[in-house]
Amino acid sequence: MARSLSGFIKMLEEKYPEKMLHVKEQLDPDRHELAAFVKLLEEKNREPVIVFENVKNLKGERSPFPLAYNLFVTRSLCAMAIGEDPSNNQMGLGIRFGEIEKKEGPLDIIKQSDAPVLQNVLTGDKTDVTTLPAARYHEKDVGPYFVMACLMKAKSGDFYDVTPTKNLVYGPRRMSISTHGHHHLARIIAEYERMNEPAPVAVVLGHHPAFYLGSCALLPYGNHDYKTIAAFLGEALRLTPSATLGKDFLIPADAEIIIEGMIQPGVRDYQNPFGEISGHYQERMLVPVIDVTAVCFRNNPIMQGVMPGHAEHIILGGLPKEGTVYWAMKKVVPEVTAVHLPDSAMGRFQAHIAVKKRTYRDVTVAAMIAFAEQPNLKLAIVVDDDIDVFNQKEVMWAVATQARWDKDVIIIPKVQSFRSWIGDAVCIIDATHHEDVANYPERNRIPEDAIKRLRELGF
Repeated sequence: MARSLSGFIKMLEEKYPEKMLHVKEQLDPDRHELAAFVKLLEEKNREPVIVFENVKNLKGERSPFPLAYNLFVTRSLCAMAIGEDPSNNQMGLGIRFGEIEKKEGPLDIIKQSDAPVLQNVLTGDKTDVTTLPAARYHEKDVGPYFVMACLMKAKSGDFYDVTPTKNLVYGPRRMSISTHGHHHLARIIAEYERMNEPAPVAVVLGHHPAFYLGSCALLPYGNHDYKTIAAFLGEALRLTPSATLGKDFLIPADAEIIIEGMIQPGVRDYQNPFGEISGHYQERMLVPVIDVTAVCFRNNPIMQGVMPGHAEHIILGGLPKEGTVYWAMKKVVPEVTAVHLPDSAMGRFQAHIAVKKRTYRDVTVAAMIAFAEQPNLKLAIVVDDDIDVFNQKEVMWAVATQARWDKDVIIIPKVQSFRSWIGDAVCIIDATHHEDVANYPERNRIPEDAIKRLRELGF
């Protein structure tokens, strides 16, 4: 049986029922009710996978599609998604992600008649995305959005790009596609526009969690993302010819729901405000537009969403990048032992880097590689290898007691420019010990053998 979202949820229900929550009360995503529900769970420190069984669609009617959230709400869930033990949820998991993204998995092209996602295909007058439950998440969101992933095929070059993004619903057959300058999708759209041709696109609203984790790998333009995703799935990614975008445009056969469409060259419309990952609203902007040509779904599908700016969004966007950054630094600075993109900085804007430092160069070079690999990164805190980078209390202890503000804080201008309102400068804080300082004190410790004895006694 090919891996799917439905299959992953069934596995959780059988093996880890405590990680599941089914909500039977009717909620209206377009009135912020799903977002409020998730927020209230967060306040109670609860982190289940949620299946909303009774939600309204954009017509105000009961949707035939249940809606799943929180598939990435913990690192343990992400570990299980790629076949790892749930206890492997810290640096070992980041390293594993970095190992997998270097690989290519097999692709299996199957007939349309054998593809679950094409069991139901709505085209023509039956095409209507407002029958789906799209959500407003924050108070000033301009409208309802789908927040999952879009995929496109390059005009030149035989590869597909799959990128997590969002789509504002304008009407039954019209949506935005949110792309920024550093997005590979924007580059593909521009390629089609230079030739004055419409660009085919598909929106994937539900698949096995490993599908989306693979799509978040930081890989260069031209990478065949389907092959990377297959590596994360640990099996062949099944593909099938699209319903309306041509036989040469392949879509994931085991997706839950796919919206197919065409991006017309030069057509733009406004989207935003939208509450994004930084915890702020994105400003109003012109973006390309999708003319929807089909809504495809398997029998009894489960639609999937991600709540922007909250736990699962942070982990989905941050965890796969830890391995990328770690291995990139490791090639040049072997002394790097760990890297973490903490939740407190939304899994994007800050890195905690541990090094077994030999010289100051190890600190500076490791940090600069991190900035090059992660385009959102604004602050790199470098600590000694005996500091647990996953423990914010330890990292901040090192900053508070080991960083000399006149020597160990480096600000470098004109590096990151994606969010202009926080400037283009980046900062390195060297919070390692300093051998060049006379009488530098040794860190106090409790003997390991004492800790071991008490653990053996059951404490």
